[in-house]
Amino acid sequence: MTSALFHLIFALGGGLGAVGRHYLTQKITHKFPVSTLIINVSGCFLLGLALAQLSNASPEIRQLAFGFCGGFTTFSSFAYQTLDLHRAHTVMHAAANIIISLLACLMSFWAGHALWSI
Repeated sequence: MTSALFHLIFALGGGLGAVGRHYLTQKITHKFPVSTLIINVSGCFLLGLALAQLSNASPEIRQLAFGFCGGFTTFSSFAYQTLDLHRAHTVMHAAANIIISLLACLMSFWAGHALWSI
């Protein structure tokens, strides 16, 4: 497979993930950045599940999964919303967002990977 096609598959996955993220962000509104938390946690779960499930899959299929989860999850939005929480509320709100997001994403990745390994 050519490098260009490999990148195209990754871009296709990333585009689909970005559209999914945008859709969910529009549907979930709250003062605390719940939509970004849900998206990042579910994206980590999906990637953990996909990597466990696709361990023997072709590189193209794995690249599609990486592209989708990379486009779906959003660290830049997380960073902006954390800073915004600090400015608009308190350091505690920002710290809570950081701790909850980090722990929930790590645990959901592990859960997705472990679920497929059962």
